[in-house]
Amino acid sequence: MQTDLLAGIRILVTRPVHQAQAFCDMLFEQAGQAIRLPVINIEAVKLSPEMTGILDRIDKIDFAVFISPNAVEFGLAALLAHGEISDKLKLATIGKASATKMQTILGRLPDIYPLEQYNSEALLALDSLQSSRINNKKIIIFRGQGGRELLAETLQQRGARVDYLELYRRTMPQLQHHEVESVCASTLDIITVTSNEGLNNLVVILSALCPELLWQTPLVVVTEKMHTNARNLGFKNTILVAKKASNEAILESVLEWAKIRKQSIKAK
Repeated sequence: MQTDLLAGIRILVTRPVHQAQAFCDMLFEQAGQAIRLPVINIEAVKLSPEMTGILDRIDKIDFAVFISPNAVEFGLAALLAHGEISDKLKLATIGKASATKMQTILGRLPDIYPLEQYNSEALLALDSLQSSRINNKKIIIFRGQGGRELLAETLQQRGARVDYLELYRRTMPQLQHHEVESVCASTLDIITVTSNEGLNNLVVILSALCPELLWQTPLVVVTEKMHTNARNLGFKNTILVAKKASNEAILESVLEWAKIRKQSIKAK
């Protein structure tokens, strides 16, 4: 639903460069002004002999789980480089964005993905990944370097044999001084961040040049843990937690904040 709530509102978008456009377009459709400052870079990791060996045995794998859109992009590229993806290989993603990414690349949705919450817990709650379905099955988890162990540990407890393929890494962007200065010179109204790593990087990038702008600007995050982390880091203004990590849910939170802001201004 299009409104004028974001007219003149400047929103800091911190998604990686290749993932920011869709959200910026959504803000533009709502008359908002997107200010881009990527706080995470996504870099491919060279396949190790062990990783290549796992891919060489892909015909013996039962499930492939992709934990993010980046995992889908890099993981499917690695799989397709080894030939066609067999119909016997069940594909699973954690979230809607990852499922959509898979549909774009493969022309079909994954076999398994949650429809409500987009996290490991929601995926693990699905019938397709219970002990009766995955006991003695072989599973590959495609992800970036590091991350939570809950998914693999739970699948192993349910009797599955699990391997990781860590195909990318997240790094802090090497931003030019003028890029950071440009953001600091802006009149930001609200900031959106989608991970704790990104939140920490944002603080490193902006706190030295414009701490007052950073700490006093309202913030949208995507988990309660991020909310707690933001307060501990020093954010002092309103912090909203989006229902999901999707662009739609984050936009909904930005619009909610804008509506409250408008009502507050009218009341004065």
